[in-house]
Amino acid sequence: MLTAPRKMEIQEFQLPQIGPGDALLKIELAGVCGSDPKSYYGKSRADYLPMILGHEILGRIEEIGSEARERLGVKKGDRVVVSSQIPCGRCPYCMSGNPRWCRTKMGYGTRLSTRVPPSLWGAYGQYMYLHPNSVVFPISEDVPAEAAVLAVNALSNGIQWVRVMGKASVGDVVVVQGTGPQGLYAVIAARESGAYRVIVTGLERDAQRLKLAKEFGADFTVNVEKEDAVKLVSELTRGKMADLVVDVTGSPAAFPVSVNLVKKQGTVVCGGTPGRTVTAPLAMEKIALDEIRLQGVYSSTFDSIACAIRLIESRKYPIEKMVTHRFPLEQAEQAVKAVGGETPGLYPIKAVLAPH
Repeated sequence: MLTAPRKMEIQEFQLPQIGPGDALLKIELAGVCGSDPKSYYGKSRADYLPMILGHEILGRIEEIGSEARERLGVKKGDRVVVSSQIPCGRCPYCMSGNPRWCRTKMGYGTRLSTRVPPSLWGAYGQYMYLHPNSVVFPISEDVPAEAAVLAVNALSNGIQWVRVMGKASVGDVVVVQGTGPQGLYAVIAARESGAYRVIVTGLERDAQRLKLAKEFGADFTVNVEKEDAVKLVSELTRGKMADLVVDVTGSPAAFPVSVNLVKKQGTVVCGGTPGRTVTAPLAMEKIALDEIRLQGVYSSTFDSIACAIRLIESRKYPIEKMVTHRFPLEQAEQAVKAVGGETPGLYPIKAVLAPH
């Protein structure tokens, strides 16, 4: 449990009584998202403390009511991934097919306090309660847990941001700025969209990540501390530049470079979240005269989650290689600090918690 900024502790709760419309999930693995350290540091979600983090969720149905079994199409013992969104189904956003902005603001591991019964609202635990409005997706037993846990709020984001929002297509040149998990998911999504060339930028310390990007389908990787990314992309495209730039660095310094990497009438997808108070300079004249489209992105739709699951189940990519660090539940705080870059000698590509 995150009880206050920079304070996590183990607490116990009674397992809830499961009625006809809800269920209980036994957690198999929980992903440590890059947004979790921001909650830990008090930069986001402070209004929901105390809370149980964990919105990348893989588990098995431990108990399920008759109505939930019929609605969700799953039964006791089924292996599922769970959408972090808990849509109300009635507000204007839900009714228009955009439950990500549901007015109830309910979400596993993100927007529910343990003060709200039955308290078990996150995957950093042995069990998690499933609300009647939950959205779950069965996933094959043949998929390694480290790959399965990356389907929701992970690979699905890459598909949503690159293919759906970025409109990547056959023959495109796609530049991915950033080698964190979202950057690596973007590489896979770009390759699956038919991109002609995929170019990934990173830092000196990102050598392992850049190598994995190549394995996932990147044609070129750039260490921006040694090479000029704009010059390289210009050479590779004969001055045309990239059709799509996906910026998931979260760095204000990187964003102006992204604008210089994209072609006239190209698209820059803005997926980095450095914090609400952080701003980046914009080349307003270049954006206007080159008719560059800036596209913000947030999370993924249920359709993108379904696509991600099918892609993971195909075993086309060794996605489980992204998980470089596995922590027991008792070391959740260490895992969050490691992902937040606070632990010397630890630089996870992706970390997970194994509660059992």
